[in-house]
Amino acid sequence: MTHSFYIHIPFCKQKCPYCKFALTPVFDEFKKKRYIEYLKKEIKEYFQWWKKIYEDPETGSGWQKTIYFWGWTPSILTPIEIREILEYFPFYGKIKTEITLESNPEDIAEEYISSILKLWINRISVGVQTLNERSLTEIHRSNPESIFDALSCVNDTQISLNTDFILGLPYTKSGETLQSIKKLHNTFPNITHTSVYMLENELYPKNWKANSISEDELKNEFLEIIEYFQSIGWNHYEFSNWAKPGYESIHNRAYWNHSNSRGFGLSSASYEDRKRWNNSSSFTWYYQGIIENEEILTDEQIDIETMMFWLRTGGWDPEIQTITSSQKIQKLIDTGLIEVIENKIKPTKTWIFMIDHIMGEL
Repeated sequence: MTHSFYIHIPFCKQKCPYCKFALTPVFDEFKKKRYIEYLKKEIKEYFQWWKKIYEDPETGSGWQKTIYFWGWTPSILTPIEIREILEYFPFYGKIKTEITLESNPEDIAEEYISSILKLWINRISVGVQTLNERSLTEIHRSNPESIFDALSCVNDTQISLNTDFILGLPYTKSGETLQSIKKLHNTFPNITHTSVYMLENELYPKNWKANSISEDELKNEFLEIIEYFQSIGWNHYEFSNWAKPGYESIHNRAYWNHSNSRGFGLSSASYEDRKRWNNSSSFTWYYQGIIENEEILTDEQIDIETMMFWLRTGGWDPEIQTITSSQKIQKLIDTGLIEVIENKIKPTKTWIFMIDHIMGEL
């Protein structure tokens, strides 16, 4: 069983135009220090409440654990600040734990990586987004040179290296994202994981659409990206995520199989034993311990989410589904929306972008 922990760091040097996360580009050392103190207080109180569970050899140390620094530039923290936070986890340094740090390229230097290694951080996710220099300028990101410098610092270490891309950014041409992925993979063989997300239409400035690839071009390139990773033997273990075999994110998988996950910090989401909630996205309310969107999931909600997760992560075995009639499944097969491969139901290659529609039909 996996129990995952997510730490939200809401500070960024600047907010990207497409970003929808709770963060602030306006902060100083005092504001950061105050936030870290509340963050540590929240973690401490949680583990005091669950102390007996985590001390039990069967339910505590027997669980697979992950810690994920996200939210929106964890690498803005110093190694000392990261250590201070990690030391509030009672299992830190005692058992093998997948610890991931999201980062911006400009924050990564050899000295920083050297310090990170001493903290048992074993995964670093670098927000590349694109190698197109004009596009990087438009979205307020770093330049290609700093991306290559950052990846060079990580490539020769034992840290698993993940690169993130966004498909459909302004001024990137059709096929350019795939070429960027190939270029980085050829240059840095220690890249073990790559995520490719599609730009969400409602988030970007209006002038971007006229300077972006068309929807058909975006879909075709995504299919070409799928074919590329298939050709090099990587696992397409979730709609937007590919990994070298054995390097899939344990933390990500925990979200997709309804494992317990606890979020700490501003706006962070949690799920434990059918209960889902999130902290407030307001600093003031977070400091007051305000909880938002609290709900207990029903059996039907669990089943529907399970089916959705399985569709996104490789398909599901129809024999173990109880909420879907065989007539509906057959109709979707006949209309070419889904297919059965190796006794698993999956969206067809052409209709992989219609997962939400398929879910609605089921």
